[in-house]
Amino acid sequence: SAFVFEWLARKTAMRNLFALGAAAASTASLMAAHFNPARLNPAIGNMMPVLHDIWLYIHVNVIIFSYCLILMAAFTSLLYLVWRMLGGGADYAAVGGAGSLMLDPAHGTGCRSAGEVFDGATMALMELAFILLWCGIFMGAIWADHSWGRPWGWDPKENGALNTFIVFFVLIHVRAKARDKGLCTAALAL
Repeated sequence: SAFVFEWLARKTAMRNLFALGAAAASTASLMAAHFNPARLNPAIGNMMPVLHDIWLYIHVNVIIFSYCLILMAAFTSLLYLVWRMLGGGADYAAVGGAGSLMLDPAHGTGCRSAGEVFDGATMALMELAFILLWCGIFMGAIWADHSWGRPWGWDPKENGALNTFIVFFVLIHVRAKARDKGLCTAALAL
C-alpha cells in the first residue's frame, strides 16, 4: 500500500513519507517475529468448522490492514507533534485527508510546510483506516452471525474494535470544529 501512496504523492511534498511509515511498521513486525518466534505444537489438530468461513479470512485481513494504517498515522501524528514542539506553527492541511493528496503545490499556496504535510498524511491515513475499520467490523458481524447466530456479542475483542472505531469517528468529526486542527488531530490520532 505504501507503493500506491508513494506513487500518488510522487510530485507533492508528502513523497517519501509513506515509505518511511511502511519501513517503520515493517521493521517493528520483523523485530516482533524475530524476538518472539512461533513454536509449532505437534499436538495441533484440525481447525474447528467455525473457523472455515470466507468471512473470517476477509474480516481478519481488513482489520489488520486498518490497524497498520492506524500505526502509520500514529507515526505521522508523532512527527507533527515533534515539529510543533520544535517551534513549528499551527499549520494544518487546508483540504485535509485524501483531498490534500490531490492538491498541486505549484497552484495555490506554493510550498507546503512540514506541518501541512504531516497533518495531511495523518488525515489521509486516518480516513482510509476509518473506512476499512468500519468494513472489517461489519464483515466480522456477518461472520459471527454465520458462526454463532448473532452479529454482536459484546465480548472484549468486539468492544476493543468498536472503541477504536469510535475514537477515530470522533477524530474525523471533531476536526471540523477544533481551533487548532493539526494539534487536535495529531493528539487524537496518537
